Amino acid sequence: MATDDFISNLPDEVLATIISGLPAIEAIRTTILSKRLKDVWRNVFRLDFDPKGVKKLFPAPNQRRSTVPVIQFGSNVCHDEGDDIDDTDPREEISRVVKNIDNVLLSHERNLISCRIVHLSNSYRSGDVEKWIKYLTSEKKVQELAFLCDDFQHEFYPVSLFGWGLNLPSGIFSCRTLQSLEFTNYDIPFHRPFHHCHNLKTLKLYYCGISSETLEAIVSSCDFMEHLSVCSSTSSLKQVRIFSQTVKTVELESLDLEGIYLSTQSLGALVLHSMKFPAKSLVIHAPNLRVFTATRKPITKNPYNFTRPSKQTKIAEILEYCTHLLTPVNYKASDPMEDPNLFKNLRELTIDLDLNDRRESRSEIEEATRDYSSVNSRLPYPETKLWEQRELCDCITFTLRQVSIKGFNGKDGEMEFPRHLITKCAKLERLEIWCNHDWSSEGGKATLGLLSLPRSSIDVSILLKPPPNLLVP
Repeated sequence: MATDDFISNLPDEVLATIISGLPAIEAIRTTILSKRLKDVWRNVFRLDFDPKGVKKLFPAPNQRRSTVPVIQFGSNVCHDEGDDIDDTDPREEISRVVKNIDNVLLSHERNLISCRIVHLSNSYRSGDVEKWIKYLTSEKKVQELAFLCDDFQHEFYPVSLFGWGLNLPSGIFSCRTLQSLEFTNYDIPFHRPFHHCHNLKTLKLYYCGISSETLEAIVSSCDFMEHLSVCSSTSSLKQVRIFSQTVKTVELESLDLEGIYLSTQSLGALVLHSMKFPAKSLVIHAPNLRVFTATRKPITKNPYNFTRPSKQTKIAEILEYCTHLLTPVNYKASDPMEDPNLFKNLRELTIDLDLNDRRESRSEIEEATRDYSSVNSRLPYPETKLWEQRELCDCITFTLRQVSIKGFNGKDGEMEFPRHLITKCAKLERLEIWCNHDWSSEGGKATLGLLSLPRSSIDVSILLKPPPNLLVP
């Protein structure tokens, strides 16, 4: 029975939107599916050139020669054909695909919202990267640009952490349409490519070598920057200093720093993942901070991650200094940047915190407090009264509405925190407790006891999530 060809009846704009989600190689391959799709790829608004997609075309290591499909780019079509390939350096095949980027860009007919290019180091040495940037910003009016310099050495050869110096002309990113830049595996020795970069709103630097001075100069050059992400930089980045009235989000991950200094009225979200720095060197003046995230576990598996969990700054220490938990009541700050009410406007807090570990050793307590008072060498209250005797800040008591606790075992130290929330938080509406897989029967009984506690909030609902192994199918 004949059926209608719904795809062929779709408008060109809809088809281009669908194909825009494909890698560039696959988008051009659609030309062989039907005459209707012959030229649709020329009007996609996103291009993603990732030569990793052709690795599946490589012959097996034990094969000297084999017939495999090879993608050939042309000015009109893209098709597959058989070809004999020697078992040689796989980067040669990747380089062959990268060389066809020029043909694809010249054949493309509309402006681009975003373009991502993964290339080998020889593309930078030959000047191709600079040529692509100029063409994409001037002719394609691109809004989002991402470049990744990768020799795929972590897959075929010994790992090389950082790539080639981003030595580009001054002001090359000053295009009025460019709003987002992302660089991976580059050294960025100078800030001059970012001169007059007035329209850039987002900058992401992954595994890039950059100094503290260069990063600070880049942020200062971008008058309207709103989002900054820095992940796994070299040792030349000793401090992160941001003095801006436009930056709204800062994400820092896998950095080994001497200090973090943020002064911005506009900062609304601060994210710290797998960081190593002295907690007392975290100086923040951000009265409008709404979201704060601090974790010690990397979100993704990262072969470049050199900040091991055992070496990372403890989340408890970050909280102690951000909230002045260990500061004597009569302490007066000498630094105007030091804001005792950092979390007064906070709306979302995400942290990795061991509720059973109040303080690991006496020496850490002394280290954490020795800069405040020579006589204050311990917590100003018994450790067992951590939550009862001194609250983090008034926002917990008067504005906290939702809390989710994951990995809960029901041990004594863990019980104190939810008990404090239930009995003290007058505005709490929802408390979720996700029990861990090794939840014991004793811990289960203790956790169930939370339901019988007197509640400060009459609107609170307490949800206990049993471990997966206890869920009834």
